[in-house]
Amino acid sequence: MKPANWREKREEIRNQALAKHTRLSRLFQEDRLSFERERKRMIDEFLNGVEDEEMRGRLRSMQDSWDRKMRHAGSRENRFVLARTLFWEHFFGTWLPAIHRFNFVLNGGEDCP
Repeated sequence: MKPANWREKREEIRNQALAKHTRLSRLFQEDRLSFERERKRMIDEFLNGVEDEEMRGRLRSMQDSWDRKMRHAGSRENRFVLARTLFWEHFFGTWLPAIHRFNFVLNGGEDCP
């Protein structure tokens, strides 16, 4: 793909994403129930598009777990703190060790520590 075409496509995707964000943001502020229905529809649309049945099941399970935790958080502030905590726990427990192992292998290590 030529650089000019790539830039045009990127700009088109960006504009579509911004329009979707604006629509969802307005819906969230004006009608939370409709926002939740749309959020769930979008998640289902994505999950149903996953071809690998095992992966689809794992993703659905993760989403259900996330929704359950957020539903029981209590307040907006608690949901924010919980989301931040879950993110950093996952980062330090999963991503950072994987990054260290990958770095070790890239730098000549024969086996993961």
